[in-house]
Amino acid sequence: MSKYLFEVVRNGHALGDAWVDLDGLSEMRREALKALQDIAVDEMASSDLDEFMTVSVHDEAGRLVYSATIVSQSFPVSQQSH
Repeated sequence: MSKYLFEVVRNGHALGDAWVDLDGLSEMRREALKALQDIAVDEMASSDLDEFMTVSVHDEAGRLVYSATIVSQSFPVSQQSH
């Protein structure tokens, strides 16, 4: 098992980090994407702003081993009905 540091950043502001023990790179990638999706739903779903959220994963030596980003964009709502 390997230890990985997961860091979550929303619009340039850190939301938090956590060390996680996982069996390898494949499991780490799956957990990173799952965490990104879960956090994005909670943090970004109600916002009308253009936003981005990134999860970065570092190994025990501090090297970046994985990063994924979700971008949320707002669209202008027309005041006229078609």
